[in-house]
Amino acid sequence: MDNNLLVIFEANWNQFSQDISEVRKKVFIQEQKVPSTIEMDGNDLKCYHFLAKYEDQPIGTARLRKYGKIERVSVIKQFRGLGIGMKIMEIVLTKANSLDVNEIYLHSQMESKNFYESIGFASMGEYFLEANIKHIKMVYN
Repeated sequence: MDNNLLVIFEANWNQFSQDISEVRKKVFIQEQKVPSTIEMDGNDLKCYHFLAKYEDQPIGTARLRKYGKIERVSVIKQFRGLGIGMKIMEIVLTKANSLDVNEIYLHSQMESKNFYESIGFASMGEYFLEANIKHIKMVYN
C-alpha cells in the first residue's frame, strides 16, 4: 500500500455521509450481520466523523460522540492489518482529548480488544451483548 495515497480526516456528515455509510454497511451490516436499524441509528448528525480514503475510495471510518464515546470504528476487510485503524484512532483520540469530557471510552468487540489495549484503553466491567456481538467497555487512560 502506498501511504501517499491514504488520507484520513475529520469528515462533515452532511458532505461525506455516503462514503461513511458505505464503509459501515460493508463492515457492520454485510460482514457482521448487524441489523441496519441498529447500525444506522439516527445519531450521526450529533457526532464527529472520521474517514479514511485510499485512492479516493472510502476504506475506514469512526465516529465520536460529543460526550466522549468512540463508535463505529471500522476498516473494510481488504485493508485491515495495515495500520489504518491505528491511524484513524490517532485522529479520533486527538479530537476526543480536545473535548471537555469526563472520560473517553468505547464498547469494543472482543476480537478488537487487544488492538484497543495496544493504544492505551483498559477494559472495565463485564462483557455484554450489543447487536448480538460480545463487547466490553474500554476506557482510554
